[in-house]
Amino acid sequence: MGFHNYIQERTADGSELTDFVLSVFRDENATNKERMDAATWRGFGKPTVNAAAQAPGIGDFTIIIGDHDIMGNPINDLSRD
Repeated sequence: MGFHNYIQERTADGSELTDFVLSVFRDENATNKERMDAATWRGFGKPTVNAAAQAPGIGDFTIIIGDHDIMGNPINDLSRD
């Protein structure tokens, strides 16, 4: 059984997860961060693509972890576009 099917089976097709997220979003005692996290929750799937976000200068990027030594000096020769 795949992860997707497992979640669907165990959470009434995801409705339990949605109910929980909505309860946090609507909770007046929750912190603003908790409510914003609930408002932007996308579940476990890949976020949808917003066609308006395809403006010049906006797109995919790569985060390189471990490209500096302990003193903050670069340890590779990647170009810095």
